[in-house]
Amino acid sequence: MSVSTFFSTFPSTNSIPPVCFYNMQGLAGWLNNNPTFKDYFVNYNNLFPTLLPMTSSLSSIGYNIQNVPLAPVVTNLSQHQAQIYNDQLTLFRTVYAFNSNAYLNYVSSGKTPVYYRFQTYAELMNFKAAVPLINKMYPFDAMANGQNEVGSTLGWVVPFPL
Repeated sequence: MSVSTFFSTFPSTNSIPPVCFYNMQGLAGWLNNNPTFKDYFVNYNNLFPTLLPMTSSLSSIGYNIQNVPLAPVVTNLSQHQAQIYNDQLTLFRTVYAFNSNAYLNYVSSGKTPVYYRFQTYAELMNFKAAVPLINKMYPFDAMANGQNEVGSTLGWVVPFPL
């Protein structure tokens, strides 16, 4: 069975974000570049307080959700902190690429996936430290469960357990 039977091409509903999706700009940066997807995140005020559901009063003043600029989650880092975040992001992308491929192979072949094996305990701990940062920059719950005004769910998938 083909993978396309189960998943759409990103960024469609029920798709898997590619590795390159995860960068220091975060979801806010991606949404600024792809504003048609902003309406899926209006119910996440804690993440994007400037995204508001369309109302008649907002419409009357010319509010357009696609024109609302979103601020990145990570700003004003020291050079050292930026290096730590970049290292964590790089490790996350390495694990994500390996595990995504393992999962997609499982979907298409039915063979049990063999996920990334950390080389050292320190690497595992670095990954565990990276996950909260990545989840802050890319809120997995919102990416999976965000709904637009007509109730369509975004349904983006992280194809392995974190």
